Amino acid sequence: MGGLGSGGHNNKGRRIVEGQYRLDASDLKRRGLCRTGNISHLYWKGSDNAPGPSLKAIGGEDAITLVYSWKRGDEPWQHHEERVALRHHPRNFGGSETYFLCPKCALTVKRLYGAGVRYLCRTCHNLVHASTQERPGNRATRKNQKLRRRVGAEIGLGDEIGPKPKGMHRKTFERISEQIHAAESEVYDDMLVLINRMQRTAERRSSQISGRGAVKDFWR
Repeated sequence: MGGLGSGGHNNKGRRIVEGQYRLDASDLKRRGLCRTGNISHLYWKGSDNAPGPSLKAIGGEDAITLVYSWKRGDEPWQHHEERVALRHHPRNFGGSETYFLCPKCALTVKRLYGAGVRYLCRTCHNLVHASTQERPGNRATRKNQKLRRRVGAEIGLGDEIGPKPKGMHRKTFERISEQIHAAESEVYDDMLVLINRMQRTAERRSSQISGRGAVKDFWR
């Protein structure tokens, strides 16, 4: 499984959830892997749409077995096989929901991440969500675009929101419009914060340069 853990870093050096290969317990249940003997082959693609890692999952009622190969850099490929316990919680209206028990900490989770040699939970891999590392303006921009799509409006900042989509209640449209305006205000406020920060940085650097020049003139 070449390249595991090699990507998905944010600007603070911490790896993010969205940049990792993952296993979802619900998806594996749909594949029939909660039945003993069932086998499924899973494949991923890289960010450039090139073929990524793959693994074989062998099903079981109480656990599945993951079988795959991995490597670091130019090191030789190594075989890895690991048993991952399952837990089934009954639903209120029948059936059950399936979860993994993290192979390292035994935490009950819906997803495991291939951010290293082993598929472990987000906590064990010290992963964070990309949204936690974003500026308020980034989150507000994403929210603004999502709301604009709901009403069929252009997704650019400040673009016209109307007319109201056919079949949508007027009050719903007005509420979403207010949310769009509020999100755009957050974006503009964050832009001002960034501009002011850049100005202060430029002034500080200019002052430092002037100070060095004054010292040089004094000792000339």
